[in-house]
Amino acid sequence: MYAIETAKLSSKGQMVIPDSFRKRYGWEPGVTLMLIGTGDSVVVQSLPMPDRIATEKTLSDAEEIRSTIEKRVNAARDRLAAIKTLGISMPVGIEDGTVRMKALMGKHA
Repeated sequence: MYAIETAKLSSKGQMVIPDSFRKRYGWEPGVTLMLIGTGDSVVVQSLPMPDRIATEKTLSDAEEIRSTIEKRVNAARDRLAAIKTLGISMPVGIEDGTVRMKALMGKHA
């Protein structure tokens, strides 16, 4: 079933979506509408609103990951400092410092 309404474009390029359409499609203030040009017609498609709870969880997870990485970097720096106190010079370009450090610490413990 088709619904037909008219709307005028303002001098600022704004258009008021008729109330009947907003109610029919559940469009509330802040909804993002995508305009798709198809030849000489325009199709209007609403985009889903971001899920605030999911977004907050994603940000929380990212902070937790950042914190974990920071702790691991600090632990690696501490291990490297411990090796330097043993008078061992580390070659440039070690692929996995953890494996090398464990081996060196085992030899000099």
